[in-house]
Amino acid sequence: MKTTNEINGSQLFFIIFQTQVGVGVLSLPYSLYAKAGADGWITLLITGVAIQLIIFMLYFLSQRFPTLTLYEYAPKIVGKYVAFVISILYIAFAIATAVIVLELFETTIKTWILFRTPMLAILLLLTVSGCYLALGKIKVMGRFYQFVSILILPLVIMAAYTLKDADIRYILPIGQSGVGTILKATQQGIVSMLGFEIVLFVYPYVQNKGKSALKSLTLANIAVTSLYTFLTFATYVFFSPVQLQMIPEPIVYMLKGVSFVIVDRVDLLFLSIWIVSVMTSYVSYLYIAGRGIQHITKRKKATWPILIAAIIALTFSMFSHDRYTVEMISGYHAKASYFFALGFPLILLCFSLIFKKKEEL
Repeated sequence: MKTTNEINGSQLFFIIFQTQVGVGVLSLPYSLYAKAGADGWITLLITGVAIQLIIFMLYFLSQRFPTLTLYEYAPKIVGKYVAFVISILYIAFAIATAVIVLELFETTIKTWILFRTPMLAILLLLTVSGCYLALGKIKVMGRFYQFVSILILPLVIMAAYTLKDADIRYILPIGQSGVGTILKATQQGIVSMLGFEIVLFVYPYVQNKGKSALKSLTLANIAVTSLYTFLTFATYVFFSPVQLQMIPEPIVYMLKGVSFVIVDRVDLLFLSIWIVSVMTSYVSYLYIAGRGIQHITKRKKATWPILIAAIIALTFSMFSHDRYTVEMISGYHAKASYFFALGFPLILLCFSLIFKKKEEL
């Protein structure tokens, strides 16, 4: 079959959705509770609005260069030398994100499922399958993301089932943390919902650009915000405030106490679905890094660049896996992510407007 390297609006929606839904979903309720208390779910709603404003900015930038990725139009805006530095930084950021995904994946799997399995074996499971998918065309990625997104439905159903034991008093009174605290905690939400910046690298492959693409981006943000808010809300009304302060992965603990006639360990079923979301997020950043290496090395195919990015990420992820170190690295990565999701694109957009840089079609 002949496969074109273009994606439709539906596939764009699922690429953004699956890239955003990743490892952060397990620990997000805990980290938000530490920042905003029982009002953390409100923080996520505000975060969704903030991310939508960023998406508008990324869309306007991509729309000025509709057939080029950031790696290709950056030299037209700021010159080839500055653009080269920006490209290197984006490659490093994508690889660093892949490293953190691998580390959190390995830590979680060893904690909950494969206690005695060697670290390398667990990491290779994600690396090999991720490389196989990333080496395909962007359309193949879009179709795969679209197919596996149906797994989100049982995830939501399992979380909704726990609401029978919920106690709404745990989140009352609403707004008790104060407006300032709730707004300040949005930075934690934005970091956990990163992934929307992939639009800078897949927009040229979208068939129907313009308002149709913006609609897909907006719907993806609404879907991710709704999913994260619901899961966070479910944990907040299930656990007491004292319990939430001691449980780093409340969603898994919440489902561990649920059992059915056929399925006894619902938490393992949840983690099986979560693994797929982790892989899609890993593949997306592997794709960004690989395409960047392909661009700066001027190779015709992205096979070796993607493999190189995967090997680098695998090598760095082997160093340390204790929870404290991973959290420290994730903290530095979170601060840097603002430059790549907001800072650099905003600078490029401003320069392109000031100097009237735009792709001539």
